[in-house]
Amino acid sequence: MKQYINLSSLLIIILLVAGIFLWMRVSTLEDHIAELKEPSLYTTMNNMQNQTHKLYYAIESENPELTDFYLHELEEAAEDLIEADLFYHDQPVGRLVESMLEPVIDEMEDHLDNLQWERLRDKRRVLIGACNDCHGATGHDEIIMTERGEVNPFNQDFDTKE
Repeated sequence: MKQYINLSSLLIIILLVAGIFLWMRVSTLEDHIAELKEPSLYTTMNNMQNQTHKLYYAIESENPELTDFYLHELEEAAEDLIEADLFYHDQPVGRLVESMLEPVIDEMEDHLDNLQWERLRDKRRVLIGACNDCHGATGHDEIIMTERGEVNPFNQDFDTKE
């Protein structure tokens, strides 16, 4: 009988240790999954730069379908950053995008609904300004967006501020 109790106790201890080990492993995997779901700031910003660049040409061509497509893609990228409440080097990037960029995108969508191309052009400049203001607010004012690439294929000014 004593041997049965010892064996039962040992089995319970083994099961407890195994349960704790599995619980710790599952928690670690859940943390890794959460990290993978968080958008990469660099990749998302590159995508937003690309979409903004193409948005320039879509607006200049007064192509409502293409303008809508790039505005929608830009809005989705912004929402990813907002929903993730993303912080980068202690800077609230998600909140800045929500307050500085999202309202401009919403206004642009309204102007597109009414095919107000001159207003869209004006808001496109405001959009670029919002990007640059956000870069400045996060200590990255060396990243200067432009409306389109003229000298280089990117809509970014690579010159120094000197």
